Amino acid sequence: MADGNYYLPEDGHFISEKQRRIHQILQDYDPTLELQWIPSGSRSADDVAFRVVHRRPGRPPYVVLTASEADERLLARVFQMDQQKAAQTRPGTGDLLSYIDNYNAALEMSRAKEAEDKRQEDHDLAAAAIRNNRSSFRHQVNGRVVDFERSRYR
Repeated sequence: MADGNYYLPEDGHFISEKQRRIHQILQDYDPTLELQWIPSGSRSADDVAFRVVHRRPGRPPYVVLTASEADERLLARVFQMDQQKAAQTRPGTGDLLSYIDNYNAALEMSRAKEAEDKRQEDHDLAAAAIRNNRSSFRHQVNGRVVDFERSRYR
């Protein structure tokens, strides 16, 4: 991770924290869905940057949808498509109210995943401080240096 972005060694590019979180939410929602970034060298000027691919065992993968940005709108479109499929309607005929409901659900899921990530970071920091055998522990948080001295807490 560098500057809030994650490095993808398989293609040599960086993705943002938000894109990583959206991918995780997609995986939690349906493990057969995968968010993919299309490198600018592999797409034409008319193509968008992201796609959601459905990978089922024993079948070839196919593109479910494409989007210019990996955010809550992409998740809302995935939810909308699943609802339409379940209701046996034609794709693209969903109403605006259900899309807004799906968008709000996607926002809530994104915020919950962000809070979960923050709790995990805090837990990892606390575990590192507890495992520390030295008399002090220093960690940088959002540009601030936080010092922990064991002698103050004994």
